[in-house]
Amino acid sequence: MNDLKNILLAYFAAATSVFAAIETRTLVTIISAVVLPIVFFAIGKAIDVGLQIYLHRRKFASTRVAELQRSESCTSEE
Repeated sequence: MNDLKNILLAYFAAATSVFAAIETRTLVTIISAVVLPIVFFAIGKAIDVGLQIYLHRRKFASTRVAELQRSESCTSEE
């Protein structure tokens, strides 16, 4: 649902360029007015997913390091 909302926001933001493209009646401007919001959405989504993966791995790595340090301190006390 969130992705659908973002796609609709991208199209509503590009509505003036779509209307201008229809007004000029050239195929290149019509295609670019329709395709560019999809491209920008895909790029933004790829960056979002990549950032989420990076943050998840960083959080997992930091908790793993903390667990290893705790287990090493427990074994060194014995």
